[in-house]
Amino acid sequence: MQLMMWLLLAAFTLGSAMVFMPIALSIKFRNRLRLPSARNKRRQTFQEYLERTIKNQNTKKSNYKLLRRLKTAGYPFGMQAFHFRLTQLMAPIFIAVFCMTLYMIKNTISDYPASFPIFTFIFLVVIGYTGPSILLLYYANKRREVLAEEIVKFSHRLVVCITDKIPLYYAIRRAGRTCKVLKPYIDDMLIDWMDNPRAAINHFGDQVGINEVLPVTNTLLASWNASQDKIIDLFHQQIRNIDTMRDFQIKKKIEAGPLRVTFIILIPFLAAGALVVLPWYNSFMETLRQTF
Repeated sequence: MQLMMWLLLAAFTLGSAMVFMPIALSIKFRNRLRLPSARNKRRQTFQEYLERTIKNQNTKKSNYKLLRRLKTAGYPFGMQAFHFRLTQLMAPIFIAVFCMTLYMIKNTISDYPASFPIFTFIFLVVIGYTGPSILLLYYANKRREVLAEEIVKFSHRLVVCITDKIPLYYAIRRAGRTCKVLKPYIDDMLIDWMDNPRAAINHFGDQVGINEVLPVTNTLLASWNASQDKIIDLFHQQIRNIDTMRDFQIKKKIEAGPLRVTFIILIPFLAAGALVVLPWYNSFMETLRQTF
């Protein structure tokens, strides 16, 4: 009798498993199909939101100077205005969390709690906030100098090519072969030249985005359908304008040189002053610790 009961229980369990297992597997399989669809939908929504945010940051009037500087720097690391602002926000937060974590680990390892280095902490956070702007300014100035040098070389080679009685399109193409940073902009101008030369020249000036390119674009706009003698005269005048502009910039840097030297000389004096004040600060903090 007990054997019959166990057999009936086993048959009932096996039958129930044969009925419910396919249902359970089908429900699980359907969920597997639904999950990637919902995940893809959330991913697409997030990407649309991110693109919308980047577009809004790039069209803000308050970011105009930042966008010009990013453009002059050649968009380092593919940064747009949104990425730069995000880096500028996250860098001091990361430094603050890192410093506080190191402080907690040090207090945990040591037998006595050390005083929190508030001045060092503030200095590092300020460096984290201003560091991206300083690096961007450095990259922009460095690339601006390279572009200015290549614009002068391009202008001189263009005059030589036009003197050989080569059409302006092929003269631009030949003169731009030795350029490195300027070459992508020249190639884009040559591609658009076939449709509309004036629009291609204006687009070239907008892409380069520095003041040194304005004499080149103005000369090209005035000479793209002129005679070769007139083109040569215009380019000689344009070269003189670029040289005058570069001489003015060099004189400006020379005038600002003493200020930079003074700032560099002040750094050791500031460091020495900090070292002199440091024992007083430590004794003051020790007095406060003993008092409270």
